[in-house]
Amino acid sequence: MSVTSATVASASGPRTAKPVVLGVDLTTAGARALRTPGAPVARPFDGERFVRLVRTADQALLDLVVLDEPFLLHPGRGRVSGRLDSAVAAARVAPLTHGIGLVAALDTMHLEASAVADAIAAVDRASDGRSAWQVGCPTGVTPADERWPVQSVADAGRVVRSWDQEGSAGAEPGPDGRVRVDHDGIRFAVRRSVAGRSPLPQGRPPVVMRVQSPRCIVPAATTADVVRIVAPGREEARATREAVHAAALAAGRDPRTLRYLVEAYVVLASDRESALARLAMVEALEGPGVGGGALVVAGTPADLTHTVTDWVDGGVADGFLLRPSALDADLDAVVHGLVPALQARGRFRTSREPSTLREALGLPVPGYAAASDARRDDALVRAG
Repeated sequence: MSVTSATVASASGPRTAKPVVLGVDLTTAGARALRTPGAPVARPFDGERFVRLVRTADQALLDLVVLDEPFLLHPGRGRVSGRLDSAVAAARVAPLTHGIGLVAALDTMHLEASAVADAIAAVDRASDGRSAWQVGCPTGVTPADERWPVQSVADAGRVVRSWDQEGSAGAEPGPDGRVRVDHDGIRFAVRRSVAGRSPLPQGRPPVVMRVQSPRCIVPAATTADVVRIVAPGREEARATREAVHAAALAAGRDPRTLRYLVEAYVVLASDRESALARLAMVEALEGPGVGGGALVVAGTPADLTHTVTDWVDGGVADGFLLRPSALDADLDAVVHGLVPALQARGRFRTSREPSTLREALGLPVPGYAAASDARRDDALVRAG
């Protein structure tokens, strides 16, 4: 990957500026389509529009796009009930993109781990190693079950072990040709075949986890490669990163191998007053708290550029995961405003070479040693 760098003056002399990681969350594709002036109104969930949005982000050289996939419908004021299936959508768009990472969120609270492993493996093969899995509760859903932290780590472990066993093997049919399912209460355990396929292009797709409450810290520290920080301000985000850092150390992991992305709900316009007015309109339609506890940035692309570089330079995060308020308008502002501004400062790539998502993010290729798994199991026991 080709990444430009710049020299920044400091009290101790010049230093190389840190490249910024940029991602965009496209979960709400069409969720506000009928309320955005100038937006298409015929079909909120338009496959061609979705592909166009992802390709726009890809052509702008963004690192990744995220698709959350809540299992339940989304009733509520001003919302469209339902979403595109994240893994299916990611697999569909994969051959049409060239370098961007495709993060699909699949919820193991309702899906068997083997099904999750299969779905992400399919995306990884379709994209030549640019997939990632976001584990745990989806955007907008707060874990209600106190057992969720322990369960999420256990489920993630099962998914990762499936990938380690030469990718996704599928379910094993019995002599009668039927797949045996072991029933366990409200959950189902599907027996898998021993023989696996060829290894996945990137071995293990990166695991992404949102940290939106203290209960998420230990699961993220023991499981995630990419930590998605949900915090309303700079100091809260810094405190979250430090907490995950400490928990990773306690779990026997090197915290420097993790990547931290701050989630930001963005409303962008050519002038700050227009952005604030649009934010007020969105809040009037959907109610307060549209950011869902995340940082809210309403302003110009220059304002967002300042926030991104300031927080990265301050050690708060490695980059940002942006949630556009209006996908077409705000993604356009990111592509034509934020990205060129960061490139002009030498903080964002101007080209890229083919690579896996793990390589693009600078994540290590994990070893599959039993000692590492044992440390994670110990951390899981302590979390419980």
